[in-house]
Amino acid sequence: MENKNRLFIAIALNVLIVIAQIIAGLYSGSLALLTDAIHNFQDVVSLIIAYIAVVFMAKKPTKRMTFGYLRSEVMAGFINSAFLLGAIFLIILNSIERLFKPEEVQSIYLIVIGGIAFVINGFSAWLLGFHHHHHHGEEDHHHREDLNIRAAYLHLLSDAGISLGVVIGGIIMYFYGVYWVDPLISILFSLYILKETIPVLKKSYMILMEATPSNVNVADIKKEILSIPQIKDVHDIHVWALSSKDIYLSAHILLENQTSIEDFNKILEMLKERLDRYGINHITIQPEIKDFKCDYTY
Repeated sequence: MENKNRLFIAIALNVLIVIAQIIAGLYSGSLALLTDAIHNFQDVVSLIIAYIAVVFMAKKPTKRMTFGYLRSEVMAGFINSAFLLGAIFLIILNSIERLFKPEEVQSIYLIVIGGIAFVINGFSAWLLGFHHHHHHGEEDHHHREDLNIRAAYLHLLSDAGISLGVVIGGIIMYFYGVYWVDPLISILFSLYILKETIPVLKKSYMILMEATPSNVNVADIKKEILSIPQIKDVHDIHVWALSSKDIYLSAHILLENQTSIEDFNKILEMLKERLDRYGINHITIQPEIKDFKCDYTY
């Protein structure tokens, strides 16, 4: 409950930042403020995803939603990233145009709004970072929750750094009148946001397509399964992620003819223990015996 409250406070504060930056950016003519608003909006969505993960982590599956709502995290991440890519490309195009034709910017708004955003982002990061450092290493679902909060904390910390950059840019323009600094800051921040967004888009797309996670090698998994003496062969191996933290595996294993139910249960326990090292936390195994006819696939 404490995680949810801290996240909710951080979300509310960052929504206020985004609204203030959009209004100030349009009024002052600053692309840097608008870019920072987009980045803050990205992290508002990231915080909402973190909030969803905390809420739905405890939500049990239903008859209709047998996997629960774990995919909601990935769906939100994919939609958010795709939207941001389009917005950032438009900002970059406008910024390049402004570099060659600089327009006067009311830099005092950058200093004031950027300063407020820096303080709020810094406070939000401290709020989540403080919690993380004082509640590290409890039960498994708490640990996963901590990793989720840690990611949100790092997002807010990067936000604070970007907001500080906006303030510095505003100070330079206020005292020296070099207005090309505004689009330059916008381009630099846009490139940073692209660097952060593209991997999220790619990862969420691969999860939605039920691809094998990049950190899992199916050949290694096959060797691990075959290392159990009672298993003579394995085929139809499928490994996929349901969310950023839930990896599933299904496979058919060929057993000795005399394998009993009790022996199979022991084999399952060994498989669970060994596959857990690869981050696989849900397995479905179909046992078979010799002479069972099937088209073997990898």
